[in-house]
Amino acid sequence: MKLSPKQVESVNSVAEEAFVQLFMEAFGPDKTEQLFVQHPCVDIYGRHRWIDFALETTSAKIAIEIDGEQYHNPSKVSPDKYADDLLKQNSLVYQDWRVYRWTYQQLRSTPDRVKDELSLFLSDHLLVAEPDFLPEQSGTAIECRYDLRDYQTEALDRLMQVRETGDTIALLYHATGTGKTVTAAADARRVGGKTLFLVNALKLVDQAKERFHDVWPTARTGRYTGSHRPDGEVDVLFATMQSVVNHLDEFDPCQFDYVIVDECHHSASKSYAAILGYFKPSFTLGLTATPERADGEDILHIFKNAAHKMDLETAVKRGILAPVRCFRVKTNIDLASVRINGIRYNSLDLETKLFIPERNALIRDTYLEYARGRRAVVFCASVKHAELIADLLNDAGIATAAVSGRVPEAQRNSILSRYERGDIRVLCACDLLNEGWDSPCTEVLFMARPTMSKTIYLQQLGRGVRRHAGKESLLVFDFVDNASLWNMPYSLHRVLDMASYRPFGFALAPDHLREHDEDIWRRGERPDVFVDLPVFATDYEQIELFNWHELARGMLSEMEFVRRVNVQAETVGRYIADGRIRADLSVPISENRRMYYFNPATVEAYAAEFGWTLITPETIKEMFMDFVGKMDMSYSYKPVLLLALFECIDDMGRASIDEITRFFIRFYAERQERGVFVEKPNSIFARGSVLEKDAKALILRNPFKRFADMRFLAYAPDLEHVVLDKDIRKRLTPDEVTAIRGVCLRKLDEYFAKTAEP
Repeated sequence: MKLSPKQVESVNSVAEEAFVQLFMEAFGPDKTEQLFVQHPCVDIYGRHRWIDFALETTSAKIAIEIDGEQYHNPSKVSPDKYADDLLKQNSLVYQDWRVYRWTYQQLRSTPDRVKDELSLFLSDHLLVAEPDFLPEQSGTAIECRYDLRDYQTEALDRLMQVRETGDTIALLYHATGTGKTVTAAADARRVGGKTLFLVNALKLVDQAKERFHDVWPTARTGRYTGSHRPDGEVDVLFATMQSVVNHLDEFDPCQFDYVIVDECHHSASKSYAAILGYFKPSFTLGLTATPERADGEDILHIFKNAAHKMDLETAVKRGILAPVRCFRVKTNIDLASVRINGIRYNSLDLETKLFIPERNALIRDTYLEYARGRRAVVFCASVKHAELIADLLNDAGIATAAVSGRVPEAQRNSILSRYERGDIRVLCACDLLNEGWDSPCTEVLFMARPTMSKTIYLQQLGRGVRRHAGKESLLVFDFVDNASLWNMPYSLHRVLDMASYRPFGFALAPDHLREHDEDIWRRGERPDVFVDLPVFATDYEQIELFNWHELARGMLSEMEFVRRVNVQAETVGRYIADGRIRADLSVPISENRRMYYFNPATVEAYAAEFGWTLITPETIKEMFMDFVGKMDMSYSYKPVLLLALFECIDDMGRASIDEITRFFIRFYAERQERGVFVEKPNSIFARGSVLEKDAKALILRNPFKRFADMRFLAYAPDLEHVVLDKDIRKRLTPDEVTAIRGVCLRKLDEYFAKTAEP
């Protein structure tokens, strides 16, 4: 039976949610923040496509497709549809994506197997590690917290001091609207030489170029994009990250003296890693307004030194950005039962709760009653949600437009221009306006999209904090839905860690304005804001500020616990279930399931209590050598695998699975030719001719799995190689490799002599 478009969308959504659930169970809720749902891509013919899930890390771009039989099985779809699916996959592979696919049927019928495969394929990409893609840099991982009047001049002086001490990389953490691009331009001018300014979106190139022209008008500037190259020599080259990473061979590694990475909280992605690892400037500067990376890791791992900080709170208190008032709009929507995938809400659950006429009408009515005529941005839960709110406001006579990636660029630019002129009073958006769009005239923000991401909330707040003539303050309407402590969304007060709230009171303001406001409240009067307050001056609320995902930062998940000790995951799981191991943080992800987090010291304590060896870069080599020396053998496969590994291994520690398989077949075939004992009768190698596919399946099932369980070997990301743990490889000497070969040969002689006896 052919499904309707609505049914197709529903089935696809269910499959995607099922995958996210398994991903979360495999890696923990915190890791799902690295998944990007319905990620846009372009095939080799320039047509826009969507990847079900994208996972970008420093080591790979990973595309994950969840297939339903009705839409991808060649026996059940048209030849054209099947060929189109293949074109999409081939285009992704050509563009250096690694593509993994599962069917919805697999998610439903064999979830444990899917989780095992996820762990096998993706574990190494999701582990936290120091970045090794950078050329050697000098820098100290410190954070500077200056609070100065002339903050941009101070930032420039601080950057000079950083260079004078020999450091070659630093971070400038300035809130949106404080002119961090201007500061970077002034520093580049001071340094001189050739500068590369990297942005993550084409629309940001022209904005950055204008700022540089204001600060450094004599500099020759040029744009470098996928279709555009500068004419002649330039002093400052503005480029999109993707255009540079796709054409690195057009650049000399030493071509630039200064590299500036805008929005550097994206710098963990493979594309940024390739660029930062390729160029060798005298200085690299990262710019960000939201220093928290999407994966929860501190970008100081990469940029080492926060040369200067001007966060949102400091910028508002110093009068650089507009004061912020807040009104919390309580709804009767209950989010307590909405599942969480990491620190995101389950989209199906959320749509069920939010896409109801009463809540949408509340958004409309709040604007009409308290902000009518003011230019406002409504941040919505989805593109569909934005379109619904826009329709409601337009029907009420308010010129409103929804903007999203679905709107053609020319039309989108026209909408934004009309908004700036005042022809459009309200914009409704989901994620499109989070970054790279500035609108000082915006006076009101509607936070109508529940989010558990602090970064997203701050990005959206940054759209309205710039000062503008006649703008007394930014007014934020937080739509506060009911939630449990574990899935409570961010609000302005939770972001700022403010436990007390008064309606329309200042959440952020210079001290003198806050004190004046408090005096008014104490006198029982109303603050002088541009709305007719529907509240009493005595209204007051205490806000619950508990954030489990903040507590989980720096902790180890259950999976990471397992990777730190020389025991199996089943053992750790059983000890947790029996109460022999108690987590430092327990996160309920559903009615019957929890995720567990541990402080590193807790893991060390349990390892000591149960006699487990902690796996560290130093101990894993010792464990490997001990394992080789004590190798127990039901068959001869373990020492043969080691012999094959060290014969086929390359400089990166990888060995081709096909070459290892051929080594196995040759090894046993030669024994057969010599007329000596080959293996036990039930072994496939004792039967004569062996197919490569059968030999490979046996090797990967046993003995490779045993070495993989001990973390000595793993699949390489391409699944065509196995790789020796890097800490073992770095510490093994040539003499030790020779000794391992000798142990393997001795073990084999002992095994064959014993097993061949009648």
